[in-house]
Amino acid sequence: MVDTLENAIKMEQKYAKEKFPIYYDNNKEVAKKLHQEFKIRKLGRMPALLIVDKEGIIQYAYYSDSMSDIPKNKALFEVLEKLNK
Repeated sequence: MVDTLENAIKMEQKYAKEKFPIYYDNNKEVAKKLHQEFKIRKLGRMPALLIVDKEGIIQYAYYSDSMSDIPKNKALFEVLEKLNK
């Protein structure tokens, strides 16, 4: 999710290429509800990765400390495999 329509369009053109939707949240309501941090010294909103099941329940949440802090693929695949059963 990005913060403005303009950034959503950029993400769509650069990454999504009509394969998946890019949502935006001008008022940052979703980021607030999901407790996504904003750190001015680290250039803005910290990345967060959430896996949500079909019922809309968050099954996995990872909040990064920096732009390079990302979870291991193995951990993500384990969660997805459990949800796929």
